Amino acid sequence: MRALRYEGPATGVVLSRSTPEPEVREGEALVRPIKMAIGAADVLMASRKPDVPPVTMGREFVGIVEKIGNSRGAKEKGPTLVGKRVVASSSVSCGDCDLCQRGLAGHCRNRAVVGVFGRDGCFADRVVLPLRNLFVVPSDVDDDRAVFAEALSSAVHAAQQLRLEGKPYITVIGDGVMGLLCGQLMNRLNAAVRVVGSHESRVDLSAKWGVKHRLERDVGRRADQDVVVDCTGTAEGFDLAMKLVRPRGKILVKGMIHPALGAAWTIDVSAIATKEIEVIGSRCGPMGEALEVLKRGEVDVVGLISKRVRLEDGVEGMRIAGRGEAIKVVVEG
Repeated sequence: MRALRYEGPATGVVLSRSTPEPEVREGEALVRPIKMAIGAADVLMASRKPDVPPVTMGREFVGIVEKIGNSRGAKEKGPTLVGKRVVASSSVSCGDCDLCQRGLAGHCRNRAVVGVFGRDGCFADRVVLPLRNLFVVPSDVDDDRAVFAEALSSAVHAAQQLRLEGKPYITVIGDGVMGLLCGQLMNRLNAAVRVVGSHESRVDLSAKWGVKHRLERDVGRRADQDVVVDCTGTAEGFDLAMKLVRPRGKILVKGMIHPALGAAWTIDVSAIATKEIEVIGSRCGPMGEALEVLKRGEVDVVGLISKRVRLEDGVEGMRIAGRGEAIKVVVEG
C-alpha cells in the first residue's frame, strides 16, 4: 500500500508504494483514511529530520472503519463501527500502568503518539488504531470539518483549563491553526480576547470571527494581560508571553516542540517566581466534545484550509506546509 513515511535523518520523508498493510490485532480497527491534514509535528519531522525511528506520518484524519480485530472487547464497540466514519485521538495509552489506572491515560508511562513515535500514522491507504481511540463522526459533520477534530480537541481542552474571574484580558500568541482555533473558542468566554501573530494575512482572519487581533511587532510589552495562551511551541513565544502577562497572571502553554524535534528551551524561572506567574501546561483534549463543537458550528475550520493535495503528492504538501504557504494543508487519498 501507499504510505508517506519518515525514514530517518538521512532520507527524510518519502512516499512508499510498497508498505505492507498493517495487521489488525485484538482490540484494534483497520481504518481507510479518506481525508487527512498535515499538522505541526509532521512539519517539524519533515524539516528538522530528527534521529527517530522510521514511521508512517500523520495523526489528523477522518476515515472509514473497514475491519475489526477479533476480540472480546470488540463485541461491544467493534461491530457497530464497521462502515462508520471515525476520527481518532492521537495519544495511545497502554491501559495498564499506574497512571492509566488512575484515570490519567493521556499521561501514560508507555504512551505512543500516532504518526510520531511508537505507532504508524494515517498518511497511508490503511491505518490500524485501538478501538478506544476511535470516535464516530456525526452525520451532519462533513469530512472537511471532521479532519480538524484532533486539533480542535486540543484547543477545547485549553479553554476548559482556564478558570476565569470577572472579564479578563486574554492574549493568544500564534497565528497557526492552534492559535486561530483557541482565539475563536476563547472569544466565546466572558473575556476580552485578541490573537497576536506575525503573518498579517493570518491574524486578519480573526476579524470575520469578531476576534481582536494585532501583529506581534505592534503589541506593547506592558505586562497587563490576565491570561496569555502561547500556541507557538517555542521559547520565543514563551518569552513574549512573560512580557505580556501581568503579575499573578496566567500563562497557558499550548504544546511545545519536543526536544527530539527541536532545540531545548532555556527559561528564566526566577521571573516566574518574582512575578508569581501561574504556568499551565496543556496538551491533548476530548475528541467527543470537539465533534460536538463542530456539529454546533461554533468554530470556523474550513476557512483555515489553504491547500489541498493528493496522497501521491504528500511530499510536496509537506514542503508547502513547511514554507508557511498555507495555514492548513489537507491531504486526500
